[in-house]
Amino acid sequence: MPASDNQWPAGKRSEGYRRCHRRVIRSGAAFFEAIVKRYRDLDEIWIVARREQRLRALAERHGDSHARIRGIPLDLTGVDAYGKLTVLLEDLRPNIRVLINNAGYEREGALRDMDPVDIRAMIDFNTTAMTLVNRVCLPYMGRGSFAVITGSVSSFAPIPWQAVYSASKAYTRFLARALHEEERARGVNVMLFSPGNMDTEMNVRGAASGKLARLPYLDLRRETAKALAKAERGCANYTPLMFYKLYHVFAKLVPTTLAVRVTSLRSGGAVSRG
Repeated sequence: MPASDNQWPAGKRSEGYRRCHRRVIRSGAAFFEAIVKRYRDLDEIWIVARREQRLRALAERHGDSHARIRGIPLDLTGVDAYGKLTVLLEDLRPNIRVLINNAGYEREGALRDMDPVDIRAMIDFNTTAMTLVNRVCLPYMGRGSFAVITGSVSSFAPIPWQAVYSASKAYTRFLARALHEEERARGVNVMLFSPGNMDTEMNVRGAASGKLARLPYLDLRRETAKALAKAERGCANYTPLMFYKLYHVFAKLVPTTLAVRVTSLRSGGAVSRG
């Protein structure tokens, strides 16, 4: 749910898109400011997240926004979350113009030392939740709309001591690329966004150590805005910063048996980063 025809890029307009019920549905906070600033002709922006208090705070902070901010308190790992979201969409039948998948969960450490609860949470958030959100929302998206699925540079090669997280993001990468092809004929773009280090609640600048601390951080505001612009234009994927682009090339060219020697985050135990 982007903007009016004069703001929507040429080639991405829909003849029959309705003047009402244009909505953005999103999970995660990284894209919120960019969406509010960029798209001035929305009816509603839906925010899906677990913490109701935070949803209320976001809605109040942007109470004077051009679009109504609607918080949807849902734990996307809950067994009934998708039933509730399905019922809500069936009842309102919105015209979803933008879908942002930006929720995630990360823990590092040797698999043998990790809490099974953390392992399950990474799988539930990073694969199951993301997949089902797209399954529920894609039927309400039409020509000219787009989805951004946030992956990670961790998906480019296996990462010892970050095995579950990097594997979950590899699933995300494959799914997003396949969905891009599936939805292309309908005029719906699905773009994979693969960022490196970003200063977020899950990855606070200065909290990392070892190799992660030496990796360059991205400008959060600039890169989210660029990701939206590229998704509008129909791009299939976006990896910010030349350093991470070169790492992607390295991961493609170097055999996995050698790549894991470089990517290893060996720390001797589980480390919390979420």
